[in-house]
Amino acid sequence: MNKKKFNKNKNKLHGIIPMIYCFFNKNNSIDQKLMIDQINIISKIKSNGIACLGLGTEVNKLTFNEKINIIELVTKYKNIHSPFVITIGGKNYHEQRKLIEIAINNNVNWIIIQPPNLKKLDRKKCLSFFDSLIQLVNKNIHVGIQNAPEYLNVSITNNDILKLYNKYNNFRYIKGESSPLSLNEAIKFYPKNLNVFNGRCGLEIIDNLEIGCKGIIPSLEFSDKLINIYKNYNKKKITLANKQYQKIQSDILFVIQSIETLICYGKRICSYRMGVNKIYDRKPYLVPTQFGITKSKMIAKKLGLF
Repeated sequence: MNKKKFNKNKNKLHGIIPMIYCFFNKNNSIDQKLMIDQINIISKIKSNGIACLGLGTEVNKLTFNEKINIIELVTKYKNIHSPFVITIGGKNYHEQRKLIEIAINNNVNWIIIQPPNLKKLDRKKCLSFFDSLIQLVNKNIHVGIQNAPEYLNVSITNNDILKLYNKYNNFRYIKGESSPLSLNEAIKFYPKNLNVFNGRCGLEIIDNLEIGCKGIIPSLEFSDKLINIYKNYNKKKITLANKQYQKIQSDILFVIQSIETLICYGKRICSYRMGVNKIYDRKPYLVPTQFGITKSKMIAKKLGLF
C-alpha cells in the first residue's frame, strides 16, 4: 500500500455529496443505464462529490459482485475532478476488507466504514471492528465511520471516536444520521478538524450548517436544491437559503420517515425527475401506495426534471 504521508489539507471534503440509488431491471439485475444517468446528473448539478453503497443504495440487498460493479461504474463515469466517497458495509470483516481494497484501487477519496450487518454486536466489539478496518486504509485516503444508531442499531461513544482520531491521522470524518440537536453536542466535543457530515436527505440543512457540519450526504432527488441552499448559506445569504429550504422541507419529511420510505418514494421521485416513470423494486421492499405514488409524482413535478 502507498505509504505517502497524509496531507490533511488536500482534497478536503465539504458541501453536498449525493448518494446514488440502485435501480433494478425487471429481471432483478442492476439497471446499468439508470446508474450511469445518475452519475451524469451528479456531474451536471456540480455537486461537491459523489457517493455510493450507502443505505439508500440498498447495499444490504446487493451481492458482493454487484457492489464491485457499482464502484467501477462510478469510477468510469464520474467527473474526474469530483471527490469519490464509498460506504463500506457488508456481512463480515472479510467482505468489508475486500471492499476496502477495491475502493482503494478505484481512487476513492473517502472511505466510510459501517459496522457489520450482524444481529449481536456490542459497542466494544463495534469499536474493535472499526479499528481493525481503519488500519487497512492508505494513509493518504480520508477514512471515517458511519455512526448512526438510528438506522444501524449499534454505535460507539464520542470517547471511542476520539480514540480513533488520536490513533489514525487520516481518521478525520464522521457520517451521522441524527438531528442537529444530537450532533451539536458531538461536534462541540470533537476536535475542530474532525469533520462531521449529516444525511437524512438534507433535513434541517440550515441547522446542520449552523452547528458546524461540513456538509450533507443526501440521496439524489433533492440534491440540486440542496446545492443552491448550501451555496447561498456560504455567501451569507441566510434569508434566501432559508426560503429555499422551506420550499422543500415538507417533501423531505415525506421521504425520510424511514429507510424503507426513502427507498420506496425517494427513489421514485428521483426517477420521475430523470424522466423515468416505471421502476422495479428488489425484495424485501415497501409496497408503494397509490397515495404515495401520487404524492411522489407531485413532488417531482414541483422540483422539475434534472
